[in-house]
Parts: sequence; C-alpha cells; structure tokens
Amino acid sequence: MFIDSLIVGPYQTNCYIYGNEETKSAWIIDPGADADKIINALNKRDVIPVSVLLTHGHWDHIMGLVKLVETYPSLEIFVGKKDLCYLGKEGKAYINKYCFDLTFLQSFKNEINNLPEADYTLNGGEYLDDCHFKVIATPGHTPGGVCYLDEENNILFSGDTLFANSIGRCDLEGGSYSEIQDSLKKLMKLNDEVIVLPGHGPKTSIKAERNNPYF
Repeated sequence: MFIDSLIVGPYQTNCYIYGNEETKSAWIIDPGADADKIINALNKRDVIPVSVLLTHGHWDHIMGLVKLVETYPSLEIFVGKKDLCYLGKEGKAYINKYCFDLTFLQSFKNEINNLPEADYTLNGGEYLDDCHFKVIATPGHTPGGVCYLDEENNILFSGDTLFANSIGRCDLEGGSYSEIQDSLKKLMKLNDEVIVLPGHGPKTSIKAERNNPYF
C-alpha cells in the first residue's frame, strides 16, 4: 500500500492517491484540479485508478473529474448521497450561483460545464471492500460530507471536516455548525494513533486534535 499526496488547484487542495502495488490498482481521493498532475503520478506508480472517492462535492475538490473520467472511462465516482447536488448539471448550477471567484469560473469553465454524475452514493457505515475503507458520515461542512477510514493502517481521509488545529467552515450553502460538531465528536472516538490526512494543509493525528480549539 502507498499514499501519494498532491497539492492541486488554486485553493491548494490535497488530492490523495491510495494505491496497491500488488494489484496495480489505485483510488483517488478529492481530485480538486490539475488532472494531468494526478495522471502523471498514477503513471509513475504504474497503477490504474478504480474509483474516485469524494469527501464532499465542493468545487475545489472536483475539478479534476472531467479529464480523469475521459482518460479512464471505467472510473467510478463515489460521493455522499446528500452531496449529489454538487455534481452533474446540478453541480454546474450550484457553482455558477455560489462561486464568486471569477478567475476560477473562467479558468475551469470546461470542467464546470461538463461535470460528471456520481456512480455511487454513500450514507456512512459502508465498507468499501476493494480498498478496505470504512465510510464515516461527517456532515457539517456540506450535508453529505464523508470521511474514509483505513482501519488496518490507522489512516483517516478527513476532507474539509477536520484540519490540523482547525475545522471546516460551516457558513457556506448547506453548512451546519451543529452538524460538524457532532461529526467531530464522532471522529474523536477513533484511536489516538489514527493519522489524519485533511483536504487542505498538513497532516495531523486524532491525538493531536483532541486539543483542537474549535471543538
């Protein structure tokens, strides 16, 4: 097993490639942008992506989808059920309504206009057999936010729910402070040893975040 971390797009999103050298398979978490960079990393490892696992549907986490799906036609997209509205035609409408970054809108016009739909939706509680991830529902930053837990290796992909010494903002459309607090309490039940790989910024751990000032 390996994990490659790539910083992509204008919002410095952490995209992760979780790969298996033996099966030559990989899973992409949050391809925020820079699809060519992600594809190059996959080629360097000589792996083929099986799925894209979205922690949530905000635009800074999904702009790499269009080219990835074009490059790998069998690629499957997973997203929290309540975040379906951020993809496809609904996603285009959402971005054009709520994104006020004109440079972003212009730079990613093609990606926004051609956002793919999700193939599978998640409610939390699922176990993804191929990559051995447990899905944890963590609404708050978005209604359908999820985290992916690799229990065997004590690794949590936390998206924009939990950061190093911070938490995800809840003032965007669909955000809820009370929900993210409940989600954070859920994450704090994990073992201290769990390494947290967030959607932005440096990695941290559950142990370190027990002193997070935003809880």
